Amino acid sequence: KMTTVRVLLAVAAAKGWHLHQMDVKNAFLQGELEEQVYMVQLRGFHSETNTLAVCRLKKSMYRLKQSPHAWNAKITEHLRRMGFATSKSESSLFIRKGRLGPVSILLYVDDLVITGADLGEIDRVKLQLAASFDMTDMGNLHYFLGIKVIRTPEGILISQRHDVLSMLFKFGMDRCKSVSTPLDRTVKLHPDSGKVCDPKRFRQIVGSLIYLTITPPDLNYPVGVINQLMA
Repeated sequence: KMTTVRVLLAVAAAKGWHLHQMDVKNAFLQGELEEQVYMVQLRGFHSETNTLAVCRLKKSMYRLKQSPHAWNAKITEHLRRMGFATSKSESSLFIRKGRLGPVSILLYVDDLVITGADLGEIDRVKLQLAASFDMTDMGNLHYFLGIKVIRTPEGILISQRHDVLSMLFKFGMDRCKSVSTPLDRTVKLHPDSGKVCDPKRFRQIVGSLIYLTITPPDLNYPVGVINQLMA
């Protein structure tokens, strides 16, 4: 998912596409249940003549394990009726051909990132979505999944500065000086090399570094090397 976000932002920046965001209100309440789900009678909506009766749910609700699947199925079907096709490499990415090029929608739970070259086509997509779902138009994309989107005269920049600072504080590195330490590609690491560390803390650090590879590509190789020692 995060790789898809980075690629989508990179393509939008390179092509000068528009980036907009919409938020679905109460997304999990809009899914239609395929399974038969029952619950006890609610206080204030109970039958005094038949206290043993139960309620059968027709629509999903929060805290139901079926809710995420029901919502995803409904929004996916709706986007397909709008003419969008699901990407073969990412099930949450939807693409539709427009007059001036493709329009793409990246779905993450109840957030939708819409990008494309034709602002008029993006507005039409927004109107189509708002006609079927209660949505909030967030306008230009500024912040998504911890990634800050900055617009400059030179183009679009993406930053994870907040996440980097949080990680440094979490692992006691906030007062350390930054030093360029490129990894020698001939180095072979082994599980028994170096002193023994706390396995849980090691996995937390590596997991955080993997998340940071969304923005600085130069981290990919060294993080990939140490990731081989996660076990």
